[in-house]
Amino acid sequence: MEEKFQLVVDFFQQNPGYAYLLLSAVFLVYGIGNLINKDWAIDPANSTQKFNYEIFGHNAFRFVKGFLFILGAIAGIVGFFSTLD
Repeated sequence: MEEKFQLVVDFFQQNPGYAYLLLSAVFLVYGIGNLINKDWAIDPANSTQKFNYEIFGHNAFRFVKGFLFILGAIAGIVGFFSTLD
């Protein structure tokens, strides 16, 4: 198992642009999950998020959180394309 993990680490060290692409894919999945109202993406993770959830309400919290995840996905895609030769 450690050998496979080392192969993955070596791949990302040789191709850092693909780390941006992987990160943007994760952000995109969470962003879409927030925008289509999936519980696994919306549930507040810590006390600050719980506070914001209580203050702003369900819909505002999920739209803002989804928007931030989508912005993160866009930034990851821009990072990927900026590392291409």
